[in-house]
Amino acid sequence: MTTINLVFLGGGNMAEAIFAGLVNNPQFKIEVIQRNIEKAQLLQKKYPSIRVTAKLERQLTSEEILFLAIKPQQAKDACIAINQFTAQCLIVSVMAGVSIKSISNWLNNNKIIRTMPNTPSSVNKGITAWFANYSVLECHKLICEQIFSTIGITYQAKEEAEIDKIVPISSSSIAFVYYFMEGLIENAVQEFGFSREQATQLVKQVINGSSALLDANPEISISEQRARVTSKKGATEQGLITFEQQGLHEIIKLAMQNCYKRTIEMSHEFN
Repeated sequence: MTTINLVFLGGGNMAEAIFAGLVNNPQFKIEVIQRNIEKAQLLQKKYPSIRVTAKLERQLTSEEILFLAIKPQQAKDACIAINQFTAQCLIVSVMAGVSIKSISNWLNNNKIIRTMPNTPSSVNKGITAWFANYSVLECHKLICEQIFSTIGITYQAKEEAEIDKIVPISSSSIAFVYYFMEGLIENAVQEFGFSREQATQLVKQVINGSSALLDANPEISISEQRARVTSKKGATEQGLITFEQQGLHEIIKLAMQNCYKRTIEMSHEFN
């Protein structure tokens, strides 16, 4: 079995979420470029089998994969600083909003896979949307799929624009769900007298249980599951009628549209 070198430019939370699931896989050898000395020392102590260095100082070969796991605002300068070493390797970006075209220009390399993992990837429950440009080999696409499957499910985009479109669905929506949970918890405390600890525990279990029910019954649609817990003229129905009257789905639609609009605006700022 051929060993594949994975080089991470940046050792933050998302990079760690990816390589943490691969450190014990003999197929991969991992190197992390981390300028922050304290962070570098913590990573080296936590993952003794990986190599942590302060900067990239060697030519990367066509057999290696470079992961760009830095902040989008730092992308241009960081890429230009290493582009004399990156002409041959496969590039995998985990940066939000930075286009393949920009990365290609900065790194003098056309072999690029752009990805969008979400934060639950850190607990192996993530979604990673990815798009490979025309220069990426099929074998590299399979490796990408294999790597990101270790932290959740994957979605192969048909075009690069889908990477931005998926942000309101798979990334920002996490905050939307939390915001809805906050509302349930706050009202359980203020209106119904539960302690915050009790309300939080109950609402978390509702979310976990609801998701588990869907997983356990994949043949039943979400709409049908909702109908099953909504008795005619019952209490749940009254709550849902309130949502309909207040236009909750239209509010969700507007929130997603505004989220996507800002995603596009930020992509113009970073490129």
